[in-house]
Amino acid sequence: MNPVLLGISDSIASDFSEDYKGWSGERRVLEHYKKSIYDLLQFLEMKPETLKDILTDFVSIEPASLGKSGYGHSVRIANELGYAGFRSHLVDLGGASVTGALGQAKSILHSDTEAVVLIAAADVPKSTFRKVSDMKRLNETVCHPIYELNYGATLIAMYGLLMKRMMFENDITRKDLETITKRFRANAINNPRAYVYQQEITDKQLSRTIADPYSAPMIAVVTDHGFATILMSEKKAKRLQLQGKIKKGIDPMYLIGVGQAAHAKYFMLKGDFATPAGRASDLAFASAGIEREDIDYAWIYDCFTGMVILQSSEYFGIPKRDAMEHLKNGELRLKGGKKIKVNKMGGILNYQAAMSISAATGLIDVAAHYGLYSRPVSNIRITRPGKSLVGGNGGVDSINTVAIFSSTRSTFKPKKINRNTFSSIKTKSRTTKSEPFILQLR
Repeated sequence: MNPVLLGISDSIASDFSEDYKGWSGERRVLEHYKKSIYDLLQFLEMKPETLKDILTDFVSIEPASLGKSGYGHSVRIANELGYAGFRSHLVDLGGASVTGALGQAKSILHSDTEAVVLIAAADVPKSTFRKVSDMKRLNETVCHPIYELNYGATLIAMYGLLMKRMMFENDITRKDLETITKRFRANAINNPRAYVYQQEITDKQLSRTIADPYSAPMIAVVTDHGFATILMSEKKAKRLQLQGKIKKGIDPMYLIGVGQAAHAKYFMLKGDFATPAGRASDLAFASAGIEREDIDYAWIYDCFTGMVILQSSEYFGIPKRDAMEHLKNGELRLKGGKKIKVNKMGGILNYQAAMSISAATGLIDVAAHYGLYSRPVSNIRITRPGKSLVGGNGGVDSINTVAIFSSTRSTFKPKKINRNTFSSIKTKSRTTKSEPFILQLR
């Protein structure tokens, strides 16, 4: 059984009145939930009381910007929204949380085909993070508590270190990164809901290094963002349509595969900077029962420009240098010469990047191609790709989640996979294990 996703909506800071600036972080999060769910119901032509009656499961995501406060984030939010009698699920995977929540929904619906799963979340780091010390909270899950955490390691610097090594091993230059960054900015610059709306990248911005090799346009800037989506079985959806509880014209997308993998070492102990991305994609493709070459569109998580290169390579078995060259044109070339477009809405570098729910940008991007986003996007045509991939990344590349969608019900069966080995897809770089990587500090 392939769960169906019926629609998605989102909320951004400019959706609210000037009063928004004076609200507490908790109030902002709640209002983003309300706005996103309201717009989703409008899109589905579903009455709020109908959702309250049929909702069985509520999957939410811990907002990183608020820290831990009180008990049961999802329960408190549901209380505010008036939901009761549901099963509560909370996902806390950093930037991998949205695709992780899709995996949770898939598991729920496989065990209970009558379930109705609402996934909704919000994070407000743009409003809440005021000091450098606020950002340091993010390091606690990936930095060694004795040897790293107290010695100035920052998330941006660690991503910079990852990229410097990848550049050395694969003959990638900063100019290459600039070209890719400009290409994806062009995808978002005319979208009024994008954080970078009408903001051209200047040479001055590119020349100012934040953490070598990254300049500001190559780093996702945190924003306030909320989203909501709903999944159920195809049979349940058709029944609700016949009952007039959901609009009849919806052509859903089918969630056919999910994969998740984590790397268990602290950053400083990852001598080879191993990534879980390949493993997560192995599991997702096995779950879907398809091959990498079956994908027709992809959204790759892009907290930093270099991460698009890395994950494209790992997901599709493309050498990193080849992936870099392809991405300059906003596409990837798979085996056999097949070309697929990537990140048509510009990614989190350009649209919205609300930390814990940042991959909502990817889910919105993909859903827009199926006509399931509650708003039109000027540069995206509804083409309903046969198969689409959405990735998520968290904790300085320490956890990765992948979801695969189909335009039709899939007839493929899940494949068996050896769970004791990492991805069998290998990509080439110019170094060997015996050749050291030397970082020149400036």
